[in-house]
Amino acid sequence: MPPRNVDWLSSFIADEAREADPASAAAQHSSSVSHRARELAITYGLGARLHHGERHWDDIRDELARGWERLRGAEQVAWNQVEGDVEGAWRLVLAD
Repeated sequence: MPPRNVDWLSSFIADEAREADPASAAAQHSSSVSHRARELAITYGLGARLHHGERHWDDIRDELARGWERLRGAEQVAWNQVEGDVEGAWRLVLAD
């Protein structure tokens, strides 16, 4: 069961992405990623931070991409569609 604040977290990550790169965020938002897949991606990002601790994102990105292929199950959502959600959640865990 995902944490209760997943909806809030998803909105926060989307807002941060829009501020950073409006064109990219609009393209990602218009993609057909289900709410369930987005929740799974955010939960995956949170868990990745807890598991990998202080490692750099660039060092674990490929490993997480392979893990996503196994984790996504019936969702069949490609890594490139959820990578931003996973990374945003991963970075948020240690945010001040």
